Amino acid sequence: MTRSGVSLDQVNWGILGDPAKRRWWLVAGVCVVVGLLLPLVWDHTGADLKVYRLGGAALLSDPDSLYTTRLRYISMPFTYPLFGGVIMAPVSLLPWPLAYGASIAASLVALAVIWKLSLKHLRLHPAILIAIVAASLLIEPVRETLSYGQINLILCALILYDVLGPKTRQGRGIWLGLAAGIKLTPLVFFGLLVVTRQWKALAHASAAFAATVAIGFLIAPRTAYEYWTHLVSDTGRIGGLAYSGNQSWNGFLIRVSGDLDGGGRLWLVVVMATVIAGLWLSRNLWLRGEQLAAVSVTAMIGLLCSPVSWSHHWVWVIPLGISLLTATQLGRRHPLPVALTWSGLFMLAPIWWPPRRGNLELSWNFFEALAGNVYLWLSLAAGLLLAFGRRRDQIPAGMELELDTTS
Repeated sequence: MTRSGVSLDQVNWGILGDPAKRRWWLVAGVCVVVGLLLPLVWDHTGADLKVYRLGGAALLSDPDSLYTTRLRYISMPFTYPLFGGVIMAPVSLLPWPLAYGASIAASLVALAVIWKLSLKHLRLHPAILIAIVAASLLIEPVRETLSYGQINLILCALILYDVLGPKTRQGRGIWLGLAAGIKLTPLVFFGLLVVTRQWKALAHASAAFAATVAIGFLIAPRTAYEYWTHLVSDTGRIGGLAYSGNQSWNGFLIRVSGDLDGGGRLWLVVVMATVIAGLWLSRNLWLRGEQLAAVSVTAMIGLLCSPVSWSHHWVWVIPLGISLLTATQLGRRHPLPVALTWSGLFMLAPIWWPPRRGNLELSWNFFEALAGNVYLWLSLAAGLLLAFGRRRDQIPAGMELELDTTS
């Protein structure tokens, strides 16, 4: 009690006494913390964006040099389909500071879209959403995407928008096809459309992807032919497959076996099993009304089965993590511990703890291999939890269960 007889709970504490204003103070605090920590782990200075710009510039000046030209200080060549070079051509005309700034701004918008689409069934105060988006900048795949100037967040947002969009939307699937034309990995989502019988969306996606291929042949037929007949399967152009940043089955098998040429027949068997089991789970999740989980699991199929899945490709851990909270018994019963554990592990990124580079990954002991392949273990654990998630009779009232069976 105060002298006037008013309890401490009734005292007006000013701006901190307003719940709405307290949320914005939370945003400010989160942004300050992220602003202090992010520079400590951001050291790639747009290296991949520089290669993208190189590809765009080559396409404008000499299309036949698209896949052979290199920067003096970056050995990596342009590796995307020719349509990706078309998209990057305007970026190559911008001054570097403007291009890098625009890349970061576009990725930040995409990150907000990813969170918004993944949490669309929740009504969050704008301040809480901003705080979540800001905090997620510390997630390793996100911060690596921003630091490299990569396009992973943009593609993730496009795919979520397209695949999770209303079935009645005209042209649904086109954005997915365009995304696959820029970078081939989104092709895995065509499998989701097949197993869930979304024929219209599949037709739109296929037509859009075919159009991107055709554009490449129209602009530079010889270069496009070289890419689709030879370069598309040349994993040696992408980088060292044993590197701990390669969080795919292929990278894991190389590190375990010591065979730098790849996982071989065992890798093919593992890939086949992953595709079958993953698409089965994706279909069941879609039928259960867990569309976000279905899309996230499909993304995991692509990440695990690709010959190379660099850590910055793993931005899909955001919708996958949300799926764990909404579509599994463990996540619904213990949301805070699950959320903190999931996000914390991807912020700490144990894959970088063991010795790396120069094929040091080939000599890892058991505990180093456990940490150095943790993204794989987390994705497998998530898949198992989702496989035993909500049953059909536990679907929330009003949630539609439908397959697009129209031709």
